[in-house]
Amino acid sequence: MTTKEVPKDPQKVARIMQAAQHAFAKDGYRDAKTDSIAAAAKVSKGLIFHYYGSKQALYVATVQAATATIMATIDPKAYEIPTDLVALVVNGTKYKSEFGRSHPDEMQVLINAYGEVDQLPEKVQTQIKALYEQSIAVTRTMIGQVLDKMTLRPGLDRDVVIGLIMGVYNQVFAEFQAHMVKNHDVKSMDDVQWIVERAKAYMGILEYGFAET
Repeated sequence: MTTKEVPKDPQKVARIMQAAQHAFAKDGYRDAKTDSIAAAAKVSKGLIFHYYGSKQALYVATVQAATATIMATIDPKAYEIPTDLVALVVNGTKYKSEFGRSHPDEMQVLINAYGEVDQLPEKVQTQIKALYEQSIAVTRTMIGQVLDKMTLRPGLDRDVVIGLIMGVYNQVFAEFQAHMVKNHDVKSMDDVQWIVERAKAYMGILEYGFAET
């Protein structure tokens, strides 16, 4: 048995998404109120639940919309491929900072969602982690493009190198999550410049080694 999709008024959906982006950006998942979202969107609370089913589903839809916006805005195909891993981190940070200035609510929603994912309801965690995997797939592609501009040592497996670099990205993300658990004042990429510097240091070590030869 299939569930019929509820027909949605595009204008009301746009207003709900705008209101939800702002509410979840400002207050986070737990403190954002659907009553306030409904009032800001000029719709009934019942309509929000008719469209989305639950606050959890509305939140996931909001993060999906923010993810789609940042992926459409920061399109890797629109930028020149950097020649080294450190430049990849620097460029990525620059693009995300620019996105945060032009889309503050969307950026804050993503910072909250990915930084505090382990504090969300279990079902929401699974869906948010799936969205994170989508963004990681884009990063993996960009890393491969950078490696294609470099000369790897003979005998090195390209996929193994990419896996190692992705492991470092996961470490950086884990450090960011640990920071978010203790700090709730991250409003932009400027507030986590330390993690950018850490990522640059890690990538520099990966690319150039850590022992004198």
